[in-house]
Amino acid sequence: MSDLGTMALEYGERIDFERLRRERLTRALAEMKRDDLDALILGREANARYVSGARRLWTVGMRPFGPGCVVLREPRAVHLLTTWDEGIPAEIPHENLFPTTWSPENLMAHLREIPGLGDARRIGVDGMTPLFDQLLPVALPKAELADGSAALQRARARKTPDEIACLRTAVVLAESALAAVVPRIRPGTGERVLVGHFHAEAARLGVTVPAFEASFCATPRAASPSGPPTPRRISANRPLSAGDLVACHAGVMYAGYEGGVGRSFRCGGGEPTRAQRDLARRLDELREALQSACRPGARTSEVCRAYDRCGEPRPAFSILQGVGLGAEPPIAGPTGDPAEATLQPDTVLALQAYVFAEGVGGCFARDTLHLTEEATLPLNTPSSAVL
Repeated sequence: MSDLGTMALEYGERIDFERLRRERLTRALAEMKRDDLDALILGREANARYVSGARRLWTVGMRPFGPGCVVLREPRAVHLLTTWDEGIPAEIPHENLFPTTWSPENLMAHLREIPGLGDARRIGVDGMTPLFDQLLPVALPKAELADGSAALQRARARKTPDEIACLRTAVVLAESALAAVVPRIRPGTGERVLVGHFHAEAARLGVTVPAFEASFCATPRAASPSGPPTPRRISANRPLSAGDLVACHAGVMYAGYEGGVGRSFRCGGGEPTRAQRDLARRLDELREALQSACRPGARTSEVCRAYDRCGEPRPAFSILQGVGLGAEPPIAGPTGDPAEATLQPDTVLALQAYVFAEGVGGCFARDTLHLTEEATLPLNTPSSAVL
């Protein structure tokens, strides 16, 4: 943790961001060539950031598809929908920016003015709405529209060393913010209060964009008729009680990359009970089994079966998911991924472990792993279950 520091901004000597952007775009262009795509019209923020490196204003919630980013393979160029050039990398010239507009017709006119786009034979898109399904063929009559998501997924899956450095930095920042909150997990403290402390500490460390809604939730101590309860992911206003096992799950974004941390802590002073120590031991065994199964060439279902081998019920939330500019494939849930995938080297995965004991509560952990050809390396600080 000490070799990264915590006051980390999107510049400095540890990460060459110019090289990072150049290598990402090169990978995207190579995948476009593989799929015979002359251009991409992108509406997903993560895809647009991957190919452009643009740091645009953070927006929250779901958004419909819109042509916010255009990539041309020949000549190699990126064009962006933006009203200003703040956060736009220097390698994207000002003339490659086209303005926002409420008029779909004016937007199509801007697209037609992009040099080379009107001559593209095959254009990939990463989403579509009925409106643009009608407008794009009229604005670009020479082009065949195709799915461009697969090309971007392949490009984004295998991480460069600079991307790994971004992910490690994001994880360290999340761990540091969580560490500052742990002493506040005391009887009488509200769950939502802990969420506020986490975001305040993350902001103090220099990151203001959460990766997802942080949660600090006391785990239920009693099973439901259908089996072990799933830990909540939305914190309530209820105060914590002594002896509660609190599942903490939080994360931040650094340079667009997601860093998450998940741990469980006991509320109140004193030593944990024997039952709580036994629960922590079970969690450590499950985490070890999950990480042992997480290797290049393994199937996502093999990783999920680590729960079965340890005799633990699978949770209702995802067990494994790709991590990068937000959540990425593969994603495997309690019954495995229906579109099962094979794990690849140079990918980063988040593994989530959860165990429960009647009358005691639950223990939760999230670990972020970097898969290489030779080994599986944790990006978070290795630690046993903390009670």
